Formats: sequence, C-alpha cells, structure tokens
Amino acid sequence: MEVRDFVPADFSREFSAPRQRDVAAAGDSKMLGFPGSLWAWLRSENSRRRSRVLLVYFTGQGLVQFTNLLTGLLLLRWLAVDNYAQFIVAFSFQVTLGFLTDLGFSGTIIALVGPRGNDPAVIGSYIRSGRHIRNVMLLCLTPVAALFYAQIVRQHHWATLTSVILFASIVASIYFSGMISYYGAPLLIRGRLSHYYRNQFAGSLFRILTCGALYLIGSLSAWTASWVNALGFLVIGSLNAHESRRFVKLPAHPDPKTTRQMMQYVLPTMPSLIFFALQGQISLFLISFFGRTRSIAEVGALGRLGQLFLMLSGFNAAVIEPFMARLPEQRVLRSYLIIVLIACAICVPICCLGFFDPKVLLLLLGPRYASLQRETGWLVLSSCVGYLVGVLWIMTAARRWIYWTTTWTSIGLILTVQILFLCLFRVDSTLNAILFGLATNAAYLLSVLINSVFGFIRGPRIQIQAISAAEPLTNPFVSSTDN
Repeated sequence: MEVRDFVPADFSREFSAPRQRDVAAAGDSKMLGFPGSLWAWLRSENSRRRSRVLLVYFTGQGLVQFTNLLTGLLLLRWLAVDNYAQFIVAFSFQVTLGFLTDLGFSGTIIALVGPRGNDPAVIGSYIRSGRHIRNVMLLCLTPVAALFYAQIVRQHHWATLTSVILFASIVASIYFSGMISYYGAPLLIRGRLSHYYRNQFAGSLFRILTCGALYLIGSLSAWTASWVNALGFLVIGSLNAHESRRFVKLPAHPDPKTTRQMMQYVLPTMPSLIFFALQGQISLFLISFFGRTRSIAEVGALGRLGQLFLMLSGFNAAVIEPFMARLPEQRVLRSYLIIVLIACAICVPICCLGFFDPKVLLLLLGPRYASLQRETGWLVLSSCVGYLVGVLWIMTAARRWIYWTTTWTSIGLILTVQILFLCLFRVDSTLNAILFGLATNAAYLLSVLINSVFGFIRGPRIQIQAISAAEPLTNPFVSSTDN
C-alpha cells in the first residue's frame, strides 16, 4: 500500500512538484530490479513529501496525546479518590452532553464540502449553520442534564457548591469544544496539519502546566481541574478560529439551504447519534447510580488506558476521513480492506499486553489502582473493539453511507445485547461495568460492519456537487495529466 492512501488531499501550499520526475527516476532504475526501483522511489520528491506529511501527523498527534495522557495520569495521582470520582463524572457528562448538542453536524463539514475546499464561502456556510444548531441544542439540553447531574450528586452526598461549579464547567467545555470542531475542519480540509496540531498542543500544554501549578500551591481539586479543562478548549478553539480565517467566509446568518442539506445528511443517523451519545458513558453512569464512589474512580482510572488509542483515533479524523471522502469509487474497496487489516494488526499486540502482563499498564495508573489486574485485560479488549468501530465508522461517514435502515438495525442490535447483559449481571462492580462496555462495543462493531456492506452495495445516499473545472482542488500526489 502506498503512503498516499493515508494523506489528506490538499497540501498544495506545502508540497508542489511534478510527478513526472518520480516516474523518470523509477524508469532509470529498472535495470537495477526491484531493490533499485524501491530505492529510487524512496529518494523521489513525492516520497519525501508524503513522508513529511506523515511525520507532521505522528509528531503533532504524538505530542498532543502524550501531553493529554500525562495530564490524565498525573490527575490520578494528584487528586484524592473522591475528588477524582467527581471530576470523572463531570467529564462524562461533558462528553455525553457534547454529543447530544453536536448531533454529528460538525462531522458533516468535510464530507459535504468534498472537493470544494478552496471556496471559503462554502466552508463558512456550513460552519455558520452547524454552530447555530449546536448553540440552540446546548440551550435546550442544559436544564435536562442538570436534573440528572443533581441526582448523582445527591446519591453520593457531594458538596452542593462544588457540584454547581463543576456543572458550570461542563457547559463551558461544551461551548468551547464547538469552536474546536467547527474551526478545526477548515484546517483539515486544506491540509494544514501543522497548524491544527500546534493549536492542539498549545491547549494541552496549558492544561498540564496550569494543573501542575495548582497542585503545587495546594489548590487542585475536582472543580479547578474541570475548569482548567474547559479553558484549555477555549485556547484551542480560539487558535483554530484565528488560523482558519483565511479559508472561511462566514455569512451573517445561517443559510437555510445549507442547513437543510446538513439536516438531510444527519437525519438518518440522528436516532443512533442520540442513542450512542447516551451509550458512550453508560457504564460509568450505571456504576454512578448503583456502585460506590471508589468504583466510579476505578472505572474512570482504567478508562485512561483507553487513551492509548487516541493517537490512532486522531488519525481517523485527520487523515483517513479526508482521504476516503475524495477517493475515486474504484479504489474504495481496496483501501477500506487495507485500513481495516492494519487496524486489526495494531490491536492484537495491545490486547496481549493487557491480558498477559497487565502490571505494565497499571504502572501508569499509580499505586491506588494497582489491584485492578483482572479488569485491565478486559478494558484493553473493549478499547480495541471501540477503536475498530471508530475506524469503520469514519470511513462510512466519509463515503456518505448513511441510511435509515442500518441506523435502526444498529440500535436494535445494541439494545438487545445490553438488555440481555443486564438480565444476567448487575453493573455494580468495576469488572461488570467494563464487561458491559465490551458487550456494547462488540454489538456496535457488528452493526457498523453491516452498514458498510450495505454501503458498498447501495453507494452514497447523498450526492454532492462536483468540483468546478475552473477551480480544481489541487492534489499534490496526482499530476495534472492524471486528473
């Protein structure tokens, strides 16, 4: 598989050179056989450009995820068990409410813009419509979320003032993360990975330094850590908005036509998006209602191990989705299968480590959670399955394989598995909460596979406007004679 199979389409400003010189270099080396051809390809201009793109991704994503992972692991050590339980519940509410307010609209931009990424007005129209919908949803859902959050607070007898401040940080985080999603999309469309990850790293660095300073002065608690997280989102969102202003022309008001198209794209997935938004943290919510405070902290701590997959998951949105969105129809099946095989090959050694030597992973969590050896392997397996779900889903969304039939099939399959599990087991321990999550992820993986098969047979449900011949979106990996 060529490296270009994992590269976003538009890097024309950073990389531009004729492809013919690569062909000539390869032709001159035919007399040397395969080793000579391979060496010539590795020395070619295209090969070096592709390598630089991947280097930017792995360096940027690696730094961001390492900093975020380090911050999470340090919080495990710096916060008492009760404080960490409060922090992780607030974080889970933020994730769930964030999904419900977004409803997948931010994820439509790359797919619906498609090859029109050089038109700032097109990108700006989608951003304006999407952000308007998100803000309305946030306003409507905040009171509902507050009622459920108050019930958990009463269940565990947490301080009222601290809980109010924590909930305020949840709402702020969701608003600021919307800036990240919508203003980050133009950077990905235009292939500005270096800018995208520089902004992400700035926010991550702000979080870890601020938390460290608060710990040193004795002021780090659940609510201060949660507000630092929210302000970190603000840093990233502001930087994304600043960097993307060259590529975006925002209209004064949402365009009804654009809003309808986004709704048309998202509507078949809306039942599943609402369903999965509630499902995403269901294990933690169940243990919050039926388990002890320590069990909440243990489930949250083990969840930090799932961050090992965040670098790979970031690759899905930053590289695989733009690539699959632009891919010619005849190359989709081959690329799809190769990406799935690579994802499976990555998961196997990680699962083996989780089951056969969990102490290595538990060292990351600190002495408070060293006894969770049996739970670690199952948590890693669940995370691997969840990662595969993400890989398959991002390719499904990029190809616009979004249907009502498969949406309801997914919901029915997952609910059946969950009801069966709850009939057999109680989710009142750390291990059972993890196994419940594993069963859910396995059902989700099967449903996404079913959707993919349906997509290959039927094709995209929504057709988008072809790019104008007068304004081609340059792909530096294909010469003009090939287009």
